[in-house]
Amino acid sequence: MYQVTLYKDAADQVGTVVQGSYLDQVISDGQLGLGINVSDKFTFKIYPFVALYNEINGMVSKYKIESEIDGRELSRGRILLAEEIYDGSTGYYKAVTCSSDLDYLNDSKQPFQKVQNTTPAQDFTSLINIHNQQVSADRQFKVGKIEITNSTDNVYHYVTPGTSTFATINEKLITKWGGELRIRHENDGNYIDWLKEIGIHATQVIDVDTNLKTMERKLDPSQVYSVFYPYGATIEQTNATETNSADVVSPRLTISSVNSGHDYLERSDLIGEFGRISGTKNWDDVHDAKILLSKAKTDFANYRPVAVGYQIGAIDLKPFGLAVDSFSVGNYNWLINEYMGIDDELRIATITLNLDNPETDALTIGDKELTLAEYNSKQRKAVAQIDLMNGVIIGQNAKITELSEAAKTASASLEKLKDDYEDLINTAGSTVITAQLTELKNQTATVIANLGEIDAEVLTNQNAIADLKIMDAKLEQRISALEDSDGGTINE
Repeated sequence: MYQVTLYKDAADQVGTVVQGSYLDQVISDGQLGLGINVSDKFTFKIYPFVALYNEINGMVSKYKIESEIDGRELSRGRILLAEEIYDGSTGYYKAVTCSSDLDYLNDSKQPFQKVQNTTPAQDFTSLINIHNQQVSADRQFKVGKIEITNSTDNVYHYVTPGTSTFATINEKLITKWGGELRIRHENDGNYIDWLKEIGIHATQVIDVDTNLKTMERKLDPSQVYSVFYPYGATIEQTNATETNSADVVSPRLTISSVNSGHDYLERSDLIGEFGRISGTKNWDDVHDAKILLSKAKTDFANYRPVAVGYQIGAIDLKPFGLAVDSFSVGNYNWLINEYMGIDDELRIATITLNLDNPETDALTIGDKELTLAEYNSKQRKAVAQIDLMNGVIIGQNAKITELSEAAKTASASLEKLKDDYEDLINTAGSTVITAQLTELKNQTATVIANLGEIDAEVLTNQNAIADLKIMDAKLEQRISALEDSDGGTINE
C-alpha cells in the first residue's frame, strides 16, 4: 500500500526501495505523522542484514514515501537521527527518525530586522531569500504562490537575531496573518507556497455505519474570554531612550479615547456563562482609535469561544475502490455519527499512518470554533443523546429480564420432559405407549424451537438440549420398532 525509498545523500538520485507490496519488507514499524504548518514526522526500524544499514546518516540521508494506490507522494525529507539499539528479543537495529522538507527552514537563522512599509508577500519572500543564502541547493526553496494579504499591505514587526527562519515565519507571519505552508516538488526545483488554506472539500464520507471505527470528542472552552482588550499599532518612542534593541516594548494604541474611557469591550452573555475572563488581540496596521474600535466590535461579535475537536479511527475507502479521494491533511470530509449527534463537514488536521497496518490509521479533526449558542446547542444535544441511550439501555435490560424468565420456564419444562422420557422409555411396549411417545416427541420439538428463539441468556441450556436430542434419537428407534411389532424392547 505504501512504497518507501531511502537515499544515502543528496547526490543519490536513485535510492533504495525498502518497503513495497512487491518485495520483502526491509524496514518495520513505519509510522508517518502529517499535519498543517508542521514538518512531517516519519519513524521506522531497520536491521543489520540490510545493505543500507551502515549508510544511513542523520542530517544527510533522505527518504520518500508514496502511495501505491494512486502514486501520490505523501512525504519526503531527510533523516534526522538513527539510534543504534540492542533488544534481547530482536537483536540489534536502528530506530530512525525523519522530518519532511519543511524542516530545512530550521537550518537557517535570521538576522535582526525592523520590518516596516512592506507587504506580507514581500516579507515572506525576503525571509526565504535569507534562508537560501545560508543553505545548500538541495535545501533551498523557490517562492511559489502567495495568497495572503492584509488590509493595508503594510507589515510592521521586529525579528530577533538568531531565530530560525521557520520560527520567524510562524511567529511573525502565520500567527498574525494566518495561512498555511505547502511544499511542492517540481522539475525545476522545490517551491514553498503560502496559501489561505491547503486541501479540498472531499467527497468521501466518514460514517459510523460504514468506515468510522472509533471516535472521541472534546469540547474545549479553556481559551474563552468575555472581556476583550483590543490593541492597535505600537506608539513609536521619540525620547532619548529609544533603541533598536529587539527587547524594547512599546505601548500600543487602545480604544479608550473613543469608548468612554474604557480600553476594553464586554459581552454579558459570555460573562454570564463563563464569568469575567480577559483576552486580547493586536492589529499592527491600525493607527486610528475609531477604526480599531470598529474592528474590535466586529471581531468580538463574531467571536467563537469554544473549540470542539475529534480524534477518530476510520478506514480509507479509496484503496478499495469505494471512494474518489483519499484522506488527506487539510481536506474537509463529512462526518456522520448519529449516536453522538454529529452530521457536519469537518477538516482533517492531522493524520497518523501506520505503514505496516493501514487499518489502524488515525485522524484528528481540527478544532472547530463554536459560538456560545452553538456550544449550548451541542451540550443540549449531548444531554438528549445520553437520555436516548439510557432509554435504549433500559429497554435492553427489560428484554434481557424477559428472556431470562423465558429461559427459566423453558428449562423447567425441559427437565420435566426429560423425566417423562426416562419413564416412558423404561415402560414402552404397546401401541398406546407409542402414541404417547409420539405426542411427547412433538412437545419436545416445540420446546427446542422455543429455546432457539431465546437470546444469549439460554446458551447455558445447550448441553441439556444436546442430551435431549440424543434421547430423541433413541425415541425414534423405539417408535420405529414398535410400529414394526406389537411390543418388545430394543437391546442396545
